Amino acid sequence: MRALALPPARHPLWRGAGAALLASVLGLTIRFMLTSPRELPGRTAAGDALFSERSRGTLGTLTEQLGPNRMVLDYKTIAGSEEDLRLEDVTGRLEEQAGLWRMTSPTASRREGVWTLSAPMDLQVLDPATSQVLGKGRVEGTAPALRWTGGLWEGLSPLHWESLQGSSQGQWELPAGWRRDVAGRFQVDRGPVVWHAPEGGPSRATLLGMEAERLWATPGFQTGHLEQVRARLTEGSLQAMAADLAPDTVSWPAPLAFERQDGWRGEAQGGRAPRPAPGSSFQQVELRDFRAHRALPGGLENLAAEGVRWTPAGLRLEGNVVWDQPLDGQRLTLKAPRVFIREAAGPDLPASLPVGYAVAEGQPVLLWGSRSLASPRMQVQRASRRWHLQAPVLGRGEDGTFSSGAGSGDPRSWTFEGPVQVNLASGGSLRGSRLVWAESRWTLTGQPAAWSRLRERLSGPRILRQGEVVAFPEGLNGTLAAPDGDLFLRAERGQSEAQRVVLSGGVECRGQGWNLAAQAVTVTVGPDRSVKLIQAQGAVSLRGRLGEGQGEALELEPGPRIVRWQGRVRGKGAGPSW
Repeated sequence: MRALALPPARHPLWRGAGAALLASVLGLTIRFMLTSPRELPGRTAAGDALFSERSRGTLGTLTEQLGPNRMVLDYKTIAGSEEDLRLEDVTGRLEEQAGLWRMTSPTASRREGVWTLSAPMDLQVLDPATSQVLGKGRVEGTAPALRWTGGLWEGLSPLHWESLQGSSQGQWELPAGWRRDVAGRFQVDRGPVVWHAPEGGPSRATLLGMEAERLWATPGFQTGHLEQVRARLTEGSLQAMAADLAPDTVSWPAPLAFERQDGWRGEAQGGRAPRPAPGSSFQQVELRDFRAHRALPGGLENLAAEGVRWTPAGLRLEGNVVWDQPLDGQRLTLKAPRVFIREAAGPDLPASLPVGYAVAEGQPVLLWGSRSLASPRMQVQRASRRWHLQAPVLGRGEDGTFSSGAGSGDPRSWTFEGPVQVNLASGGSLRGSRLVWAESRWTLTGQPAAWSRLRERLSGPRILRQGEVVAFPEGLNGTLAAPDGDLFLRAERGQSEAQRVVLSGGVECRGQGWNLAAQAVTVTVGPDRSVKLIQAQGAVSLRGRLGEGQGEALELEPGPRIVRWQGRVRGKGAGPSW
């Protein structure tokens, strides 16, 4: 195999190759000088700046020490002098003990030691130990965004900031003029500052956000203070002099006012909203010493409680709850340890409570005028004002008190299941299996219903009690005390008044050894409730030891056993009337 023959040393080919190599080396050198990064020049031995106004550079890094913190700016181009410096396409890094900040900005300029970064600018803060992003922000537009003086930040444009980790999650809108000191604390002296609560979780949020006129907050917005606050809530809003941010709560320590979309307006002596777990929303707002009112067609409705939990589902009131409503010129008042008012579906209220209803627990009491009802649990449909009361029920009216089983109705008419026991203020009692209480009338039914007073015991399928009158419209059986023993009565209708018992329709009276029948009988009793006189009318019939006969009317005195017939009489007997 023959070796490759090369041209001689003085061949023109070698001169051309050498010239091409020299040209390529020169070209690469010039290109490298134009594109390679350049350090920011220092000073000469005489102290003169090496970087003049006409100096330029590309792809460099500038580092400044800001007390205990260090700022590093990477740039694409740099131009100007040491006193008037301009960087373009800047990526910055601020290393602090509390966090590591990253930022990007189209331009950054330094004049007399003060840095100004322009928008649009992006910010991030990372945990220095884990490099996990704790929050991020952005300044929109093209105007100057941030002024930086010795570690002090001044926002020249509004900042949108989002906290991403921990209980401080949420979004903040800081207006132009916001500041951040060397310790990392944000401050706004002139708002509005707007905070949007985090969204998410299994149900609707209660606290949606806040707007304030002034703010200071520690890094990450875990703690802070706002002034002149208006909070947006589901179904309403509240206004407070201040709000405090803590790792576990947002609280309003000063007296506050609130409004609800269902018409309630009022005040409270402070409130709090527990911060949710990461990934969830604010589910409840708790108010202390709650006082509210709203207008109804008949007047003003009032609501008060020691504590209230405001949720998307409604209100949960606890501690000396007083709910007061207008009712036909008077007031209907509910007093209870706990009251739940449901406005919408959702947890934190009893699942059995329908929308549009309220329930009171812990032995609530309902009062109107001189009347009252007490029950272990009361539920009301708010639109119709119809109540359902759990057994046992205790009631009080002008005429007396009663106990019963479950009940339902409204303040104009109630129905209670038995067993029913009514104790009248004037003396006596009623018993039955059902009570209807309408205005001042008590109606008892049973198998049978019974009425008793001292030595008076009467019963029937239905008893009506109004004022001093006890009526038996569907039949009567019973006994009255008489001087010679009990007087037994039976009639189709009857009523007991103060000193009389009036019977009608197939009346039968049976004494000791005698029987009386008539269409109508009036029995008069004395102060000791003992029978003094019996007056009978209409087809009167008498049999027994007092004689036997029929007539139109008679008067009978059981004590002295005197019988006085009136009108035409047939029969025989003893005494002047025969």
